[in-house]
Amino acid sequence: MNTLSRFKTCWPLCLVAVVAVLLGGCEALYQSYDFSERMPTGMPVQVAEDEVWVTSIPEAADVYVQPYDPEEVPSHDTNPEAYRGKTPLRLALSPGSYWIELAFDAEVFDLFFDPPYDNVQFEQAGATYEALLFQPLTPGAKRRVLRYYRLDKQAGQGQTLIALFHPRGQSLERVLALYPQSEQFTLASDPLNDLLQQLDVPSEAQERLLLLMRRGGKAFWRESADTHRVALEARQGEIQGQVIVLYTGTPLPAPLLPDGGGF
Repeated sequence: MNTLSRFKTCWPLCLVAVVAVLLGGCEALYQSYDFSERMPTGMPVQVAEDEVWVTSIPEAADVYVQPYDPEEVPSHDTNPEAYRGKTPLRLALSPGSYWIELAFDAEVFDLFFDPPYDNVQFEQAGATYEALLFQPLTPGAKRRVLRYYRLDKQAGQGQTLIALFHPRGQSLERVLALYPQSEQFTLASDPLNDLLQQLDVPSEAQERLLLLMRRGGKAFWRESADTHRVALEARQGEIQGQVIVLYTGTPLPAPLLPDGGGF
């Protein structure tokens, strides 16, 4: 049984657990479910075996690459030589583990937040570390929004990374302004809509989610009650995703818990 099938099996149980424990007054918990579904996808670029294609939503993020160190989160302030360019960006990397850091000036998100940006929050959506505000050490420098990803470059395999900066709590209609204005990914409507139905994304959100996927290759949706969240990312020949569901009380039995992830 694949991860998506297990999600479909335990989703009713999760709802029962939610109701039962909410009535008991216990604190809410979340469980993440990762999955991969094969389906036709057309990428904007052909990535060579020794390359990584890094893009972001919105585009034109500064990209910094450093060797991965589990004991230390890097900063371009301390290693400016790590700078590689702006998204979308193709770069050659030898096999190994890396920190991929993406950064914007905070003003990019003026549509969603007001200075001094003290309440900025983004959906994590697959990043190793949640997006955060960074105050540069240089007096008068602009505040930055950062997001870190761990990338494990495999030998003989081109790879992609899509960094999504989705302002937390904002609707699909509002975040559309962050996406490219033209469609860049070729996605089959019927298989993707079938997947969205399996994930219990409501019909009124499916068309807009499909539009975002075609423009940026990655999209995030959540229920207004924040009991059900879905993140999808296009890869060559597949859609990778993660579902977060709310449950409370005693954790579900191990066979019903697929791999967790950093959402």
